[in-house]
Amino acid sequence: MPKDTFLNLPDGKKNKIITAAVDEFGRKPYEKASINQIVKKSGISKGSIYQYFDNKEDLYRYIINLMISEKTNFISSKADITKDSDFFSKIRELYKSGLEFASANPAYINIVNMLLKDSHSPLFNEIVQENIHMSYETFEFILRQGIENGEIRDDINLKIISHIFSEMNMWILDYYRKNISNESDDEILTILDDFLDFLRNGIIKNAEKI
Repeated sequence: MPKDTFLNLPDGKKNKIITAAVDEFGRKPYEKASINQIVKKSGISKGSIYQYFDNKEDLYRYIINLMISEKTNFISSKADITKDSDFFSKIRELYKSGLEFASANPAYINIVNMLLKDSHSPLFNEIVQENIHMSYETFEFILRQGIENGEIRDDINLKIISHIFSEMNMWILDYYRKNISNESDDEILTILDDFLDFLRNGIIKNAEKI
């Protein structure tokens, strides 16, 4: 976590450090990211950065947590999962707002991409384990609503299904990054709707449509 010396900085200086760190961590994997480059781009001395953070990992974790916080706030403002709508509409709004955040914050998505490239590192596993519970809890909440509304079977394993939905969220973001990051909003929503149609109706030709 940042030290009080960082939190008490003027917003302008604080934002320069954040911008420089986001850029550096988005261009290079964590191990290759350079504190020297961050201090150079932010216009501070190397000694100063250690007055604000204990080390590079401390700064990196702060940036990751900042990104997660901003994404959570963004999705909360866009997707109302408590409203009286059907299960798949809520899922659509949740995924849609996640894609909108990715589109609006390419620098953060670059960091996610670099993090995913380090998916076998201990740091990656620590960060995932520290934060994945928020995704599980969100999907479990929506699934419980679906059960209460009579849309979802009441005999499903909530923990497993919540985990599957969380993983699929990552798959969608990865597909977005590789294939549709330059496409229009309408094309993105078409792909999202195709995915949700698969979730709703499966792939068996003679399956009864809902």
